[in-house]
Amino acid sequence: MATRTKVLPGIEEAQQLMGLTLKQIAQAVNADESTLHRWRSGVMMPSPVFLARLEALDELAREMRSAFRNEEYARQWLLREIPSLKGRRPIDLILEGRAETLTGMLYALNSGMPL
Repeated sequence: MATRTKVLPGIEEAQQLMGLTLKQIAQAVNADESTLHRWRSGVMMPSPVFLARLEALDELAREMRSAFRNEEYARQWLLREIPSLKGRRPIDLILEGRAETLTGMLYALNSGMPL
């Protein structure tokens, strides 16, 4: 019998747009990779706290799609040291579970506010 993969917010976009592995996504939402697999297979559902963290990744992906012309530019941005982040890379903040910080930054950029 084939394993059914459940579509959860943030996971597919984090893989496709951001190029994150399941291990990195698990780190970003502060969950075990095995737990992420159970969520995707439908064996269990994420609690509201974890669901909010996944939704934060999904929201970040939406802002990234608005800010960058293509996925390659988006991935390059993730790995670049950003002066407004005190020289840190966006990927580092994602892995620390701080996707909301980046979403706010990109929202401001997409709205025409200077950073």
